Amino acid sequence: MRRIWKPLVLIVVSGALALSLYFQFDSGDVEGASSPAPRQVGTSIGEMAPDFTGITLDGETIRLSDHRGKIVLVNDFASWCGPCLIETPHLVDVYNAEEGEVVFIGINLEETEADVASYRDEFDVPYPLVLNPDGKLTEIYRPIGLPTSWFIDSEGVIRYVHAGPMTASMLREAITAIREGREPDVFSVTN
Repeated sequence: MRRIWKPLVLIVVSGALALSLYFQFDSGDVEGASSPAPRQVGTSIGEMAPDFTGITLDGETIRLSDHRGKIVLVNDFASWCGPCLIETPHLVDVYNAEEGEVVFIGINLEETEADVASYRDEFDVPYPLVLNPDGKLTEIYRPIGLPTSWFIDSEGVIRYVHAGPMTASMLREAITAIREGREPDVFSVTN
């Protein structure tokens, strides 16, 4: 019987030590334990959205990082862009339906304040339109074509990028997918 106690105690102590080490590594409590590498900043899917500060048509300063914790849609547009004109009523409808749950930010493509104001008035755009007369913001959020939309999750990670106009159904699918933590399938929706 004495022969069994020593190996049994050794097994129990070894098991307890192994469990203790496992939980320390799992929770990151051990010095030198690696933490996940920070995400690269960029405008591609899976990257951290580059922060920016801009002045809206209303003269307010807007900073992308101030909206962390919410889904954000950054939309590059121009008032002379036919596809943008088709998309804008859909953006307005979805923005109004979201009731502040999703932040929309329009970045204009190097137009005058008067042109952006006329565009806002024509479509009754309720979300902020950022002026970009020198093109610096579209150097960061470089459109693939017009319009281009970046969907950013609550952690600040770009989850979907869409070049071309989107319908309300496509916009809702992208937002819903990001809320649910899945990849959007905007091309499967029907209007």
